[in-house]
Amino acid sequence: MCAESGLRKWRRPQALFVFGDSFVDSGNLPKMKGRFRTSRQWFYPYGVSNEEGPVATGRFSDFMVQSDFIAKMLGLPMSPPTYESTRARYCTPDGMNFAYGGTGVNNLTPAWNNLRDQVDEFKRMLKIGIIMENYVTHSVALIGIDGDDYKRFGIHRNSRDIASFARNMTAEIAENVERLRNLGVKRILVNNMHPLGCTPSLCRKRNYKACDDMANKAASVHNSEMKQKLGKKKGVLIVDLSSAFNNIIGQSNHVLAEDSESYKQFKHTRKPCCETIDPKGFCGQRDENSKPLYSQCRDPQNYFFWDDMHPTHTGWKAVIAQLENPIKKFLGHA
Repeated sequence: MCAESGLRKWRRPQALFVFGDSFVDSGNLPKMKGRFRTSRQWFYPYGVSNEEGPVATGRFSDFMVQSDFIAKMLGLPMSPPTYESTRARYCTPDGMNFAYGGTGVNNLTPAWNNLRDQVDEFKRMLKIGIIMENYVTHSVALIGIDGDDYKRFGIHRNSRDIASFARNMTAEIAENVERLRNLGVKRILVNNMHPLGCTPSLCRKRNYKACDDMANKAASVHNSEMKQKLGKKKGVLIVDLSSAFNNIIGQSNHVLAEDSESYKQFKHTRKPCCETIDPKGFCGQRDENSKPLYSQCRDPQNYFFWDDMHPTHTGWKAVIAQLENPIKKFLGHA
């Protein structure tokens, strides 16, 4: 239980509560027998860069993900324990990670889990005392949504459909932000949308040389709506993944940002380290004889992307390095 004795002053490390999808999931999505797309993060080569040896921990990366780096910024060792690992019976002083890979915001998300479900469970645990109310007021919440909603909806629709979808999606995010504020969370970090069209899954058919214009447009509309709804909201900071990613993998006009120091850090900015042979396959996939159906790079540090959509450990480190100052200033750590 998050006891009151664990309370910390605001300018010192505090608990972190994480909501969202695979960008911030640290192991909630269950491990299943056999290698499936939805449990690939529990098998090699995921976790290959783990400091304790090549061990997959349910993270969609070769080691750490965004929530881990944010946690370290707060003075915590890693992202807080997952909801699944605690079986919803207790909360450690570090907080809790409610995020599930593949989750989303709208009703296209599988009914068993979406952003609203995660906030509902946080509210339930707070109500019954598993999470102490006084503790929450000294915590930080992180909401990370990476764009699965747009992929399910279809990014190549007309502009009017995309605009309407973005308004509804950002309205739902904003509503859940307000719910967290009403539950006592005073500092909330909310990711904006990175350039979807420059992710490996959407620029592979262009040999990773150019981005998908429609997908990037959808991300741009999303971010505009997000700024309108949350840009001036007290206690809320929009985490600008869009700019941080663009400085590394390319600008909206598809020209690689070759004058960016962040860009120069990586030999490969759009091609993934772990690449599937079949465009419809996934990193770590094997055939019935256990033959790998993917190729893996030798040094993930040279790659910004780990798989078809998730950054490497080094990729996330480069992103957070760009965002550290505004986040720390917002949290009162600067």
